[in-house]
Order: sequence, then structure tokens, then C-alpha cells
Amino acid sequence: MAEVQEPLSKSTGKEKKKFSLLYVDDEATNLRVFKANFRKFYNMHTSTNPIEAIEILKREDIQIIITDQRMPEMTGTQFLEKILPDYPGIIKIILTGFTDIEAIKDSINKCGVFKYITKPWNFDEMKGLLKHAIETYQQSVENEEHIKGLEKSNQKLEKKVKDRTEELKTINKRLIDSIRYAGLLQQSMLPNDRYLSRQFKDYFMIFETKYLFSEEFIWTTRLNFRSEDYTVVALIEFDGKGIIGSLKTLIADSVLNYLTHDRKIFHSGEIINELKYELDAAGSDELKCKIKVSVAVFDHNSNTLQFSGIDQDMIIFSGSLKSQLLKGESEEYFEDAIADKIIIEPDSSYYMFSNGYYNQQNEDGAPFTYDKFEEMLKSIKDKPMQDQRKFLLSNLETWKGSKKSLEDDITIIGFKLQDGKSKQF
Repeated sequence: MAEVQEPLSKSTGKEKKKFSLLYVDDEATNLRVFKANFRKFYNMHTSTNPIEAIEILKREDIQIIITDQRMPEMTGTQFLEKILPDYPGIIKIILTGFTDIEAIKDSINKCGVFKYITKPWNFDEMKGLLKHAIETYQQSVENEEHIKGLEKSNQKLEKKVKDRTEELKTINKRLIDSIRYAGLLQQSMLPNDRYLSRQFKDYFMIFETKYLFSEEFIWTTRLNFRSEDYTVVALIEFDGKGIIGSLKTLIADSVLNYLTHDRKIFHSGEIINELKYELDAAGSDELKCKIKVSVAVFDHNSNTLQFSGIDQDMIIFSGSLKSQLLKGESEEYFEDAIADKIIIEPDSSYYMFSNGYYNQQNEDGAPFTYDKFEEMLKSIKDKPMQDQRKFLLSNLETWKGSKKSLEDDITIIGFKLQDGKSKQF
């Protein structure tokens, strides 16, 4: 049967909160002894029956529950586990015998028990434990009140953030639209199929971007006028500047046209040096980008190729040579680079590329590697160029596996020159 002690306490004219404690034990004598010792400190609620104790919990504001482990209707841990979902914040203490400790340890953890105390308890031990329990409860309440205060502040902050977010969404949309436009503009300035089919006997181009825009670019032109008959191909990569790099590619397109068509520069090394100079002059120091570039100049009158590159190479497959690798220089040694003239052999295949393809990683984080890339080109060099393109893209997907995004932009152009003198451009 339950006994309820009315809570009331005054101290020095100031109301002092008296916490409420529920003690559950099937032995009424234990309840009377406990109440006699602690009724002046706590509002005491006692019950010999766990089911009745649950009813007390429903109508009283209880801060601490003490329960005996061994009771006939249900054990103390079963009782605490039953009430845990509805009363998670109440401090829970179990009274148990020495012989039961190991057996109930797992159950104690499940019930969220604050402490267990072995019988028989003494007054000082119990008093200290209850003081610690109340301090823990108060700290928990203060934390909860603090959290509620933060929640109110957060609600106001969330409204401000929501309003600001809507503003940023509008700004971001405009920005993304601008970036998308820059990407579309860049794509439109790449050499198209109609142009490439007039310039080359056979060709393919891969231009895969990680984002909406690319820091890489392919440029090519054909000058067949009076005594001049040149094909120029350039592949450019700007490093580490994001959208600035993509905008630089648009400037590079204009500069390359100016250098070849207006200034009539047909030395591959000089084209690169002049290109670097013009790009650095376009904008402030903050807009400067490290450049990787390769330029191939084909002189159809002398039937020679001249190649220069900064951190980019060119691979050639021809009838008499199994393969020929034309290495680019590092930027620090490039300024006075002199490009040798190489004889153009009939039906040769030429490949210019950035490092994006062979830097792609598989699911284990391993890159494809330059050597594998070179061997793969060698294995497909006799296929039609469009078949080579399909193979390269298919192999890339197989290598990446479940990885969807690119590690880096990919730019590759493979081509064969027109036989003999080509038509007027």
C-alpha cells in the first residue's frame, strides 16, 4: 500500500525546493525505516507493489526512484526497464544483494540506472548517494532549461537564416547560371566536328569536365594561304584557379588566333612564350594561373612537325616507328626551348592530351598511370579514331567502377592529317 508524505518546507523565510523520492520494496518494514531516516529531507512516496508505484509516477512529480531488486511480481530492473520510456529523466537507484551484482549488471545498463547500492545500506552512505543523485538531476534540469533557451534563440536565428538563405539562393542561382553560361560558351568555342572533319583525315576528341566548366581547352587552326600551309594544334590546361582557369581558356582562344593569323608565328616554342606573356598581361596578379600547354605546328610545305610543350607530351604512331614520344619541358626550363623539326610520315596517328585521363582513380584510390595510358593508345592505334574514342571512354568507366565523379578534367585529341595538299580554308 502506498504512503504519501505531503511536501512542505520553509527556510529563513525563503522557499526551498524539497525533491520527491519514490521507494519501492515488497517489505513494508524497509519502507518505514527508510522514510523515518529521510522524510525530513525529501517528499517521500513509498510502495510495496511495482504496479502501484507506476500509478504514483503518473500523478506525482518524482525526481528519484529507489527500488529493491528482488520482488515477487517483477524484479527491480524489470520495473525500471518498464518505466524507462515514459520517465527517462528520473534518477534510478537499485538496492541489491552482493550475490546479485554480476547477474544484473547488463540489465542495469539497459535501465539507465544511476547507481546500485548493496544491502544492508547505512545512513551516511545512502545520504551521500542521494545528495549526488539530486545534484545530477539538477544539472540535467539546468542543461535542459539551457537547451530550451537555446532552442528559442535558435528559432529566431533560424528565421533570420531562412530569410538570408532565400536571398542566397537567388544570388547562387544567378551565379550558377553565369557559370553554366561560361561553360556553354567554352563548349561552343571548341573545334566542332564539321571543322575537324575538314582539317583532319580522321580524328576524335574527348572533353570531359568535372564541373560545369573546364580549366582545359583544345584549339586548332589551318592556314593555307599563298605560300603558307600550316596546321596548328594546341592543348591548354590552367591549374588551381577554378572558374578563373576556364575564363582564361576563352582568352587563350583569342590570343592563339591573333598569334597565328595576325602575327604569323609558326614556331611552336614562340607561340607558347607569346601565349604565356599575353595571358599574364590579361588581368591582375591574382588572376594569374599556372599553365600546362602543348603546341604542334605542321608545315605541309616542308612536310615537318615542330612540337613544344610545358608539362605536356605528344605521342606519335607511324609506319616506320612503333611509337615516338615528344616530351614537354618543365616551365622553368622552357623560355629558350628550341623545337626540332620532325619529318611527317604518311598515315601517322598523333595524340595530344592533358594528365586528366591517367590521373583518374579506381575504387581503391589507385591512379590509372601514364604508362598504362601510353600502352592503351598503342593497343588501339590501328582502329578508326571514333572507335578509339569509344574504347577510351568505356575503359574509363570500367576503371572508375562505382565512382561517379571525375578526379580531374579530361582532354584528349587524336588525329591523322589529310593526305597531300588539303583544300583551301
